Amino acid sequence: MNIEKTLDRRFLSFRSILGFYRWQREKLNIIKDKNASLSEKIWCIRHGFSVSDYNIFGHENMRKNYRDYLSVKQYNQLHPINGMFTLWIDDKLTVKHVLSRFSEHLPLYYFDIEDGAALRLPDCPDSVQASGYEGIVELVRQEKKLALKQLLGTYGRGFYRLEYADGQFYITGEKATEEELIRLLKSLNHYLVTEFITNHETLRGIWPEATNTLRVIMANVDQEPIILRSFIRFGSKKSKGVDNAHAGGGGIMSVVDEDTGKILYTFCLDKKGYASKITNHPDSGASFDITIPNWDLVIEKCLQIGRSYPELKYMGMDVAITDDGFKILEINSLSGLRPAQLKEPLLKDPKTRRAFESFGLKLR
Repeated sequence: MNIEKTLDRRFLSFRSILGFYRWQREKLNIIKDKNASLSEKIWCIRHGFSVSDYNIFGHENMRKNYRDYLSVKQYNQLHPINGMFTLWIDDKLTVKHVLSRFSEHLPLYYFDIEDGAALRLPDCPDSVQASGYEGIVELVRQEKKLALKQLLGTYGRGFYRLEYADGQFYITGEKATEEELIRLLKSLNHYLVTEFITNHETLRGIWPEATNTLRVIMANVDQEPIILRSFIRFGSKKSKGVDNAHAGGGGIMSVVDEDTGKILYTFCLDKKGYASKITNHPDSGASFDITIPNWDLVIEKCLQIGRSYPELKYMGMDVAITDDGFKILEINSLSGLRPAQLKEPLLKDPKTRRAFESFGLKLR
């Protein structure tokens, strides 16, 4: 057995330990999957795909055309695409400082909850007199609605909506006393208290209980930013207040045309990861036949950001569309891969294939 070749195949082909770890974790998920047969699991591991990929893109299609798709393994082998500059976008608070020149398109951050303390941030209004956790409670009373987010979280994990109405506190729609609110705050770590972003009325009309986040995936190729893919996630009753497509089934993803901002088609995922095309929201009944509001402004500003930070070769911009513009909620350095390939496989499209080749991808 050639140890050097074995190490190169299993580990040295990855740029980072984290990328290697993520692929090992995915392999473990494949092995544990109760909905896949043994032969399907072996195929997924051999070809570098998750069981969800295999289900969503179709078994027969995947076995025939898998080379057209960027696999989970290939993707993780490239991590970190942005190298040391990944640190610029690793967490929401750093993004706030790095993108300060675009502050009008960033949320207001009021408090940072770290290691048992609630730290006041510059955006916190002077009208809040109290400090610490009591300051957050006072701020909820003043603003009526706030968002509580993980500093490093993604997919809407760990999200809470804090509200105050008619003398009553609410935590993500559930009534709570002031003591219960403070107890929750004290139980958290690495959390941000931010302004609550209200969606554009067009998106609220489809589903009003979630932010319905737009993802714009960008690449800096030859120091000129381009839009690779875009999709928008919608919440539902099953996703419980977030727009995470993986939240217990019922997550909804709409593929957006990068040139026009029009929704092309929409998928709903079940718990097993199977995707079904839908034309109307399963709860509200609203049609997905819309164009994303403020599309031209979003694309113009995203490209400006790309030109301003050429060190960031690859970004997944999470954007909340508002009635008067948009807000950038976070930037992902390893954006979700599956929705980006619903429109067309990334390696079949010459534009996106060239981008990933420029990142160092070695095609099979």
